[in-house]
Amino acid sequence: MEQNFLQPIKIKVCYDEEVKKITGKDFDEPIISEGLSFPNFLYFLFSSYPEIQQKFPPGKLGFLLNGKKPTDSDILKDGDELKLIGIE
Repeated sequence: MEQNFLQPIKIKVCYDEEVKKITGKDFDEPIISEGLSFPNFLYFLFSSYPEIQQKFPPGKLGFLLNGKKPTDSDILKDGDELKLIGIE
């Protein structure tokens, strides 16, 4: 009987100078399950750093996924790079 387990993947999350003031680091490299959507990852990220949402309400935080604006249907893949850009 074959088991279909989701495989772990690693992505890189880069923070600009404003977001770095909250995270205390330039980037994270979380290991997540394959098939995780961009919106679900944001929920995970904001759970880890709730101050990001407090400082940057909707419309005040930009995102780039591999250099392009992500969509709600984007699924994260191994090696993806997500950039968070705080908009003052």
